[in-house]
Amino acid sequence: MELGGILGHAPQTAKTPVQIIRELTVEVFPALLISVGGSVSAGYILGSIQSTPAFDRIPALFIMVPVLLNLKGNIELNMSTRLSTLSNLGRFDNKKERVASMWANGELLLLQSIIVGASVGLISAILAIFTSGSNGETNSSVIAWFSLLSLLLAVGIGCAVVGSAVIGLLTCMTVGLSHHFGVDPDNIGTPITSSFGDMSTLLILGLISSIMLRAMDSIWPLIAAVGCGALGVVLFRMVRKNPLTAHHIKEGWPPLVFAAVTSSIAGVLVETFADRYPGMPALVPVVNGIGGNIGTVFASRLSTSLHRGQASAKEHNLVMAILLMINVPIQVGYLVTVKFFNTHGLDVTVWFFLVYTFATLLHVVAILLVAKIACRLLWSWGYDPDDYVNPLITGTGDMLGTSVLALTFLIVR
Repeated sequence: MELGGILGHAPQTAKTPVQIIRELTVEVFPALLISVGGSVSAGYILGSIQSTPAFDRIPALFIMVPVLLNLKGNIELNMSTRLSTLSNLGRFDNKKERVASMWANGELLLLQSIIVGASVGLISAILAIFTSGSNGETNSSVIAWFSLLSLLLAVGIGCAVVGSAVIGLLTCMTVGLSHHFGVDPDNIGTPITSSFGDMSTLLILGLISSIMLRAMDSIWPLIAAVGCGALGVVLFRMVRKNPLTAHHIKEGWPPLVFAAVTSSIAGVLVETFADRYPGMPALVPVVNGIGGNIGTVFASRLSTSLHRGQASAKEHNLVMAILLMINVPIQVGYLVTVKFFNTHGLDVTVWFFLVYTFATLLHVVAILLVAKIACRLLWSWGYDPDDYVNPLITGTGDMLGTSVLALTFLIVR
Protein backbone atom coordinates (compact mmCIF):
# COMPACT_ATOMS: atom_id res chain seq x y z
CA MET A 1 0.00 0.00 0.00
CA GLU A 2 1.32 3.44 -0.93
CA LEU A 3 0.73 5.75 1.99
CA GLY A 4 1.94 8.70 0.05
CA GLY A 5 -0.95 8.33 -2.37
CA ILE A 6 -3.16 10.75 -0.50
CA LEU A 7 -0.48 13.32 0.20
CA GLY A 8 -0.04 16.43 -1.83
CA HIS A 9 -2.28 18.72 0.15
CA ALA A 10 -0.51 21.97 0.98
CA PRO A 11 0.90 21.93 4.52
CA GLN A 12 -1.05 23.99 7.04
CA THR A 13 0.53 26.68 9.14
CA ALA A 14 1.61 25.29 12.49
CA LYS A 15 -0.77 26.19 15.33
CA THR A 16 0.43 28.00 18.41
CA PRO A 17 0.19 26.27 21.83
CA VAL A 18 -2.65 28.62 22.82
CA GLN A 19 -4.60 27.68 19.67
CA ILE A 20 -4.10 23.97 20.37
CA ILE A 21 -5.22 24.31 23.99
CA ARG A 22 -8.32 26.29 22.99
CA GLU A 23 -9.16 23.86 20.18
CA LEU A 24 -8.89 20.75 22.34
CA THR A 25 -10.79 22.30 25.24
CA VAL A 26 -13.66 23.59 23.13
CA GLU A 27 -13.97 20.57 20.83
CA VAL A 28 -12.76 17.46 22.67
CA PHE A 29 -14.23 18.16 26.11
CA PRO A 30 -17.90 18.35 24.97
CA ALA A 31 -17.45 15.30 22.73
CA LEU A 32 -16.10 13.28 25.67
CA LEU A 33 -19.04 14.38 27.84
CA ILE A 34 -21.39 13.10 25.14
CA SER A 35 -19.46 9.81 25.06
CA VAL A 36 -19.94 9.40 28.83
CA GLY A 37 -23.67 9.86 28.38
CA GLY A 38 -23.55 7.30 25.59
CA SER A 39 -21.69 4.76 27.72
CA VAL A 40 -24.17 5.13 30.59
CA SER A 41 -27.16 4.93 28.24
CA ALA A 42 -25.73 1.85 26.52
CA GLY A 43 -25.46 0.18 29.93
CA TYR A 44 -29.14 0.84 30.66
CA ILE A 45 -30.17 -0.39 27.22
CA LEU A 46 -28.14 -3.56 27.67
CA GLY A 47 -29.81 -4.20 31.01
CA SER A 48 -33.22 -3.77 29.39
CA ILE A 49 -32.72 -6.05 26.38
CA GLN A 50 -31.12 -8.79 28.48
CA SER A 51 -34.47 -9.28 30.22
CA THR A 52 -36.39 -9.76 26.95
CA PRO A 53 -37.79 -13.16 25.85
CA ALA A 54 -35.20 -13.37 23.06
CA PHE A 55 -32.29 -13.46 25.52
CA ASP A 56 -34.22 -15.88 27.73
CA ARG A 57 -34.84 -18.31 24.87
CA ILE A 58 -31.45 -17.81 23.16
CA PRO A 59 -28.69 -17.61 25.83
CA ALA A 60 -26.03 -17.47 23.09
CA LEU A 61 -27.03 -13.83 22.58
CA PHE A 62 -25.25 -13.05 25.84
CA ILE A 63 -22.05 -14.39 24.25
CA MET A 64 -22.65 -12.29 21.14
CA VAL A 65 -23.02 -8.88 22.81
CA PRO A 66 -19.44 -8.04 23.94
CA VAL A 67 -17.74 -9.38 20.81
CA LEU A 68 -20.21 -7.66 18.50
CA LEU A 69 -19.87 -4.32 20.29
CA ASN A 70 -16.09 -4.52 20.16
CA LEU A 71 -15.59 -5.57 16.54
CA LYS A 72 -18.38 -3.44 15.08
CA GLY A 73 -17.30 -0.44 17.15
CA ASN A 74 -13.73 -0.65 15.91
CA ILE A 75 -14.54 -0.82 12.19
CA GLU A 76 -16.74 2.26 12.69
CA LEU A 77 -13.90 4.06 14.49
CA ASN A 78 -11.60 3.19 11.58
CA MET A 79 -14.05 4.78 9.15
CA SER A 80 -14.20 7.91 11.30
CA THR A 81 -10.41 8.30 11.38
CA ARG A 82 -10.10 7.66 7.63
CA LEU A 83 -12.68 10.33 6.81
CA SER A 84 -11.13 12.74 9.32
CA THR A 85 -7.74 12.31 7.68
CA LEU A 86 -9.19 12.90 4.22
CA SER A 87 -11.01 16.00 5.48
CA ASN A 88 -7.85 17.45 7.01
CA LEU A 89 -5.91 16.72 3.82
CA GLY A 90 -8.35 18.87 1.84
CA ARG A 91 -10.22 16.06 0.10
CA PHE A 92 -13.55 17.44 1.33
CA ASP A 93 -12.99 20.87 -0.22
CA ASN A 94 -14.42 19.57 -3.48
CA LYS A 95 -18.05 18.39 -3.20
CA LYS A 96 -17.70 15.64 -5.81
CA GLU A 97 -14.59 14.24 -4.14
CA ARG A 98 -16.22 14.52 -0.69
CA VAL A 99 -19.29 12.55 -1.76
CA ALA A 100 -17.14 9.94 -3.53
CA SER A 101 -14.99 9.42 -0.41
CA MET A 102 -17.99 9.10 1.89
CA TRP A 103 -19.78 6.70 -0.45
CA ALA A 104 -16.69 4.52 -0.92
CA ASN A 105 -16.03 4.32 2.82
CA GLY A 106 -19.70 3.56 3.45
CA GLU A 107 -19.53 0.59 1.09
CA LEU A 108 -16.35 -0.62 2.79
CA LEU A 109 -17.97 -0.29 6.24
CA LEU A 110 -21.00 -2.36 5.18
CA LEU A 111 -18.75 -5.07 3.73
CA GLN A 112 -16.71 -5.20 6.92
CA SER A 113 -19.89 -5.27 9.01
CA ILE A 114 -21.13 -8.36 7.15
CA ILE A 115 -17.81 -10.11 7.80
CA VAL A 116 -17.90 -9.05 11.47
CA GLY A 117 -21.54 -10.07 11.91
CA ALA A 118 -20.96 -13.48 10.35
CA SER A 119 -17.84 -14.04 12.47
CA VAL A 120 -19.64 -13.06 15.67
CA GLY A 121 -22.59 -15.33 14.84
CA LEU A 122 -20.29 -18.28 14.15
CA ILE A 123 -18.19 -17.70 17.29
CA SER A 124 -21.32 -17.41 19.44
CA ALA A 125 -22.76 -20.62 18.02
CA ILE A 126 -19.52 -22.53 18.64
CA LEU A 127 -19.14 -21.22 22.20
CA ALA A 128 -22.79 -22.11 22.86
CA ILE A 129 -21.82 -25.77 22.49
CA PHE A 130 -19.60 -25.51 25.59
CA THR A 131 -22.03 -23.44 27.65
CA SER A 132 -25.14 -25.58 27.20
CA GLY A 133 -25.70 -29.27 27.67
CA SER A 134 -27.35 -31.63 25.19
CA ASN A 135 -30.03 -34.05 26.33
CA GLY A 136 -31.35 -35.23 22.97
CA GLU A 137 -30.23 -37.56 20.20
CA THR A 138 -27.05 -36.73 18.32
CA ASN A 139 -28.83 -36.08 15.04
CA SER A 140 -31.44 -33.82 16.63
CA SER A 141 -28.65 -31.97 18.48
CA VAL A 142 -26.81 -31.34 15.23
CA ILE A 143 -29.98 -30.09 13.57
CA ALA A 144 -30.72 -27.86 16.56
CA TRP A 145 -27.20 -26.44 16.44
CA PHE A 146 -27.42 -25.60 12.74
CA SER A 147 -30.79 -23.98 13.42
CA LEU A 148 -29.16 -21.92 16.18
CA LEU A 149 -26.25 -21.08 13.86
CA SER A 150 -28.53 -19.77 11.13
CA LEU A 151 -30.42 -17.67 13.67
CA LEU A 152 -27.25 -16.20 15.20
CA LEU A 153 -25.82 -15.48 11.76
CA ALA A 154 -29.03 -13.67 10.79
CA VAL A 155 -29.05 -11.68 14.04
CA GLY A 156 -25.31 -10.91 13.97
CA ILE A 157 -25.14 -9.87 10.32
CA GLY A 158 -28.47 -8.03 10.41
CA CYS A 159 -27.54 -6.08 13.51
CA ALA A 160 -24.05 -5.26 12.21
CA VAL A 161 -25.27 -4.13 8.78
CA VAL A 162 -28.21 -2.01 9.97
CA GLY A 163 -26.19 -0.56 12.86
CA SER A 164 -23.20 0.26 10.66
CA ALA A 165 -25.46 1.87 8.06
CA VAL A 166 -26.87 4.17 10.75
CA ILE A 167 -23.49 4.98 12.32
CA GLY A 168 -21.82 5.29 8.93
CA LEU A 169 -24.35 7.97 8.01
CA LEU A 170 -23.83 9.68 11.38
CA THR A 171 -20.04 9.59 10.90
CA CYS A 172 -20.30 11.11 7.42
CA MET A 173 -22.56 13.86 8.79
CA THR A 174 -20.22 14.51 11.74
CA VAL A 175 -17.08 14.79 9.60
CA GLY A 176 -18.89 16.71 6.84
CA LEU A 177 -20.39 19.27 9.24
CA SER A 178 -17.08 19.58 11.11
CA HIS A 179 -15.34 20.39 7.86
CA HIS A 180 -18.02 22.92 6.93
CA PHE A 181 -17.89 24.77 10.26
CA GLY A 182 -14.10 24.66 10.66
CA VAL A 183 -14.04 22.08 13.47
CA ASP A 184 -11.26 19.48 13.42
CA PRO A 185 -13.02 16.10 12.92
CA ASP A 186 -10.05 14.38 14.57
CA ASN A 187 -11.22 15.93 17.84
CA ILE A 188 -14.86 14.85 17.80
CA GLY A 189 -15.29 12.07 15.23
CA THR A 190 -14.31 9.01 17.26
CA PRO A 191 -16.06 9.97 20.55
CA ILE A 192 -19.34 10.66 18.71
CA THR A 193 -19.04 7.46 16.68
CA SER A 194 -18.32 5.24 19.68
CA SER A 195 -20.98 6.88 21.84
CA PHE A 196 -23.90 6.43 19.47
CA GLY A 197 -22.47 3.21 18.02
CA ASP A 198 -22.95 1.14 21.17
CA MET A 199 -26.43 2.53 21.82
CA SER A 200 -27.66 1.88 18.27
CA THR A 201 -26.11 -1.59 18.17
CA LEU A 202 -27.87 -2.67 21.36
CA LEU A 203 -31.22 -1.19 20.31
CA ILE A 204 -31.03 -2.87 16.90
CA LEU A 205 -29.86 -6.14 18.47
CA GLY A 206 -32.88 -6.14 20.77
CA LEU A 207 -35.24 -5.46 17.85
CA ILE A 208 -33.77 -7.99 15.40
CA SER A 209 -33.41 -10.76 18.01
CA SER A 210 -37.08 -10.29 18.98
CA ILE A 211 -38.13 -10.52 15.33
CA MET A 212 -35.99 -13.59 14.70
CA LEU A 213 -37.32 -15.25 17.86
CA ARG A 214 -40.75 -15.42 16.25
CA ALA A 215 -39.24 -17.17 13.22
CA MET A 216 -36.87 -19.31 15.28
CA ASP A 217 -38.25 -22.66 14.13
CA SER A 218 -38.72 -21.67 10.49
CA ILE A 219 -36.45 -21.30 7.49
CA TRP A 220 -36.55 -17.48 7.57
CA PRO A 221 -33.36 -17.00 9.65
CA LEU A 222 -31.45 -19.11 7.12
CA ILE A 223 -32.92 -17.14 4.22
CA ALA A 224 -31.97 -13.87 5.94
CA ALA A 225 -28.39 -15.09 6.56
CA VAL A 226 -27.98 -16.25 2.95
CA GLY A 227 -29.42 -12.96 1.70
CA CYS A 228 -26.91 -11.00 3.76
CA GLY A 229 -24.15 -13.22 2.40
CA ALA A 230 -25.24 -12.42 -1.15
CA LEU A 231 -25.19 -8.72 -0.29
CA GLY A 232 -21.63 -9.23 0.96
CA VAL A 233 -20.56 -10.65 -2.41
CA VAL A 234 -22.04 -7.64 -4.21
CA LEU A 235 -20.35 -5.22 -1.82
CA PHE A 236 -17.02 -7.03 -2.16
CA ARG A 237 -17.07 -6.55 -5.92
CA MET A 238 -18.00 -2.89 -5.57
CA VAL A 239 -15.29 -2.16 -3.00
CA ARG A 240 -12.65 -4.11 -4.94
CA LYS A 241 -13.35 -2.06 -8.08
CA ASN A 242 -13.19 1.27 -6.23
CA PRO A 243 -9.61 2.63 -6.18
CA LEU A 244 -10.39 4.69 -3.07
CA THR A 245 -11.04 1.65 -0.87
CA ALA A 246 -9.83 -1.49 -2.72
CA HIS A 247 -6.63 -1.76 -0.67
CA HIS A 248 -8.56 -1.47 2.62
CA ILE A 249 -10.33 -4.83 2.17
CA LYS A 250 -7.44 -6.85 3.57
CA GLU A 251 -6.18 -4.21 5.99
CA GLY A 252 -6.70 -4.02 9.74
CA TRP A 253 -8.02 -7.49 10.58
CA PRO A 254 -5.27 -8.74 13.00
CA PRO A 255 -5.79 -5.78 15.39
CA LEU A 256 -9.53 -6.54 15.42
CA VAL A 257 -8.78 -10.06 16.62
CA PHE A 258 -6.43 -8.63 19.25
CA ALA A 259 -9.12 -6.23 20.45
CA ALA A 260 -11.72 -9.00 20.67
CA VAL A 261 -9.39 -11.20 22.73
CA THR A 262 -8.21 -8.47 25.13
CA SER A 263 -11.72 -7.11 25.63
CA SER A 264 -12.91 -10.63 26.40
CA ILE A 265 -10.18 -10.89 29.04
CA ALA A 266 -11.40 -7.59 30.46
CA GLY A 267 -14.92 -9.03 30.60
CA VAL A 268 -13.66 -12.04 32.54
CA LEU A 269 -11.93 -9.71 35.01
CA VAL A 270 -15.15 -7.75 35.55
CA GLU A 271 -17.09 -10.96 36.14
CA THR A 272 -14.41 -12.21 38.55
CA PHE A 273 -14.40 -9.07 40.71
CA ALA A 274 -18.07 -8.06 40.41
CA ASP A 275 -19.23 -10.07 43.45
CA ARG A 276 -16.32 -8.90 45.59
CA TYR A 277 -16.62 -5.24 44.56
CA PRO A 278 -20.28 -4.52 43.64
CA GLY A 279 -19.62 -0.93 42.57
CA MET A 280 -16.93 -1.85 40.07
CA PRO A 281 -19.13 -2.82 37.06
CA ALA A 282 -20.74 0.65 37.11
CA LEU A 283 -17.35 2.34 36.64
CA VAL A 284 -15.82 -0.01 34.06
CA PRO A 285 -17.62 1.27 30.92
CA VAL A 286 -16.93 4.92 31.80
CA VAL A 287 -13.26 4.40 32.71
CA ASN A 288 -12.62 2.33 29.59
CA GLY A 289 -14.84 4.52 27.41
CA ILE A 290 -13.21 7.81 28.34
CA GLY A 291 -9.71 6.36 28.13
CA GLY A 292 -10.40 4.71 24.79
CA ASN A 293 -11.94 7.85 23.30
CA ILE A 294 -9.03 10.01 24.42
CA GLY A 295 -6.65 7.51 22.87
CA THR A 296 -8.52 7.39 19.54
CA VAL A 297 -8.70 11.20 19.39
CA PHE A 298 -4.93 11.38 19.87
CA ALA A 299 -4.33 8.59 17.33
CA SER A 300 -6.58 10.30 14.78
CA ARG A 301 -4.59 13.53 15.13
CA LEU A 302 -1.30 11.62 14.90
CA SER A 303 -2.40 9.82 11.75
CA THR A 304 -3.39 13.08 10.10
CA SER A 305 -0.05 14.69 10.93
CA LEU A 306 1.82 11.66 9.54
CA HIS A 307 -0.15 11.81 6.29
CA ARG A 308 0.63 15.52 6.06
CA GLY A 309 4.30 14.94 6.74
CA GLN A 310 4.10 17.37 9.66
CA ALA A 311 4.67 15.10 12.66
CA SER A 312 5.88 17.42 15.44
CA ALA A 313 7.04 15.79 18.67
CA LYS A 314 6.60 19.06 20.56
CA GLU A 315 2.99 19.48 19.43
CA HIS A 316 2.17 15.83 20.13
CA ASN A 317 3.55 16.07 23.67
CA LEU A 318 1.44 19.18 24.28
CA VAL A 319 -1.67 17.42 22.97
CA MET A 320 -0.97 14.44 25.25
CA ALA A 321 -0.69 16.74 28.27
CA ILE A 322 -3.92 18.58 27.47
CA LEU A 323 -5.87 15.37 26.86
CA LEU A 324 -4.56 14.01 30.15
CA MET A 325 -5.81 17.11 31.99
CA ILE A 326 -9.20 16.98 30.22
CA ASN A 327 -9.63 13.43 31.49
CA VAL A 328 -9.53 14.48 35.17
CA PRO A 329 -12.66 16.67 35.47
CA ILE A 330 -14.73 14.21 33.44
CA GLN A 331 -13.71 11.21 35.56
CA VAL A 332 -14.15 13.16 38.78
CA GLY A 333 -17.48 14.57 37.63
CA TYR A 334 -18.86 11.12 36.92
CA LEU A 335 -17.63 9.81 40.27
CA VAL A 336 -19.30 12.72 42.07
CA THR A 337 -22.52 12.07 40.16
CA VAL A 338 -22.49 8.40 41.16
CA LYS A 339 -21.89 9.41 44.78
CA PHE A 340 -24.61 12.06 44.75
CA PHE A 341 -27.34 9.86 43.29
CA ASN A 342 -26.02 6.70 45.00
CA THR A 343 -27.34 4.61 42.10
CA HIS A 344 -24.84 1.77 42.47
CA GLY A 345 -24.25 1.68 46.22
CA LEU A 346 -20.67 2.89 45.75
CA ASP A 347 -18.98 4.26 48.86
CA VAL A 348 -16.89 7.18 47.53
CA THR A 349 -14.54 8.19 50.33
CA VAL A 350 -11.71 10.71 50.06
CA TRP A 351 -9.21 7.84 49.90
CA PHE A 352 -11.17 6.13 47.12
CA PHE A 353 -11.46 9.44 45.28
CA LEU A 354 -7.67 9.97 45.34
CA VAL A 355 -6.76 6.41 44.35
CA TYR A 356 -9.38 6.35 41.59
CA THR A 357 -8.15 9.65 40.13
CA PHE A 358 -4.54 8.49 40.15
CA ALA A 359 -5.49 5.14 38.60
CA THR A 360 -7.42 6.75 35.75
CA LEU A 361 -4.50 9.10 35.11
CA LEU A 362 -2.16 6.12 34.79
CA HIS A 363 -4.69 4.43 32.50
CA VAL A 364 -4.88 7.40 30.14
CA VAL A 365 -1.09 7.89 30.16
CA ALA A 366 -0.66 4.25 29.13
CA ILE A 367 -3.25 4.57 26.35
CA LEU A 368 -1.68 7.75 24.99
CA LEU A 369 1.74 6.09 24.92
CA VAL A 370 0.28 3.04 23.15
CA ALA A 371 -1.34 5.34 20.57
CA LYS A 372 1.87 7.31 19.99
CA ILE A 373 4.15 4.29 19.70
CA ALA A 374 1.70 2.25 17.61
CA CYS A 375 1.05 5.06 15.11
CA ARG A 376 4.74 5.69 14.54
CA LEU A 377 5.63 2.01 14.25
CA LEU A 378 2.75 1.23 11.90
CA TRP A 379 3.67 4.18 9.68
CA SER A 380 7.35 3.20 9.60
CA TRP A 381 6.33 -0.35 8.60
CA GLY A 382 4.21 0.92 5.72
CA TYR A 383 0.78 0.46 7.35
CA ASP A 384 -1.86 3.17 7.53
CA PRO A 385 -2.64 3.88 11.23
CA ASP A 386 -6.24 4.70 10.25
CA ASP A 387 -6.79 0.99 9.53
CA TYR A 388 -4.85 -0.51 12.43
CA VAL A 389 -4.40 1.63 15.50
CA ASN A 390 -7.92 2.01 16.94
CA PRO A 391 -8.44 -1.70 17.81
CA LEU A 392 -5.00 -1.76 19.44
CA ILE A 393 -5.97 1.22 21.59
CA THR A 394 -9.43 0.01 22.60
CA GLY A 395 -8.30 -3.56 23.25
CA THR A 396 -5.32 -2.54 25.35
CA GLY A 397 -7.35 0.19 27.05
CA ASP A 398 -10.17 -2.17 28.07
CA MET A 399 -7.78 -4.66 29.62
CA LEU A 400 -5.64 -2.03 31.38
CA GLY A 401 -8.64 0.01 32.52
CA THR A 402 -10.37 -2.97 34.08
CA SER A 403 -7.12 -4.04 35.75
CA VAL A 404 -6.36 -0.63 37.30
CA LEU A 405 -9.96 -0.35 38.48
CA ALA A 406 -9.73 -3.76 40.16
CA LEU A 407 -6.49 -2.66 41.80
CA THR A 408 -8.18 0.54 42.95
CA PHE A 409 -10.88 -1.40 44.78
CA LEU A 410 -8.28 -3.84 46.12
CA ILE A 411 -6.20 -1.00 47.57
CA VAL A 412 -9.12 0.95 49.02
CA ARG A 413 -11.01 -1.99 50.46
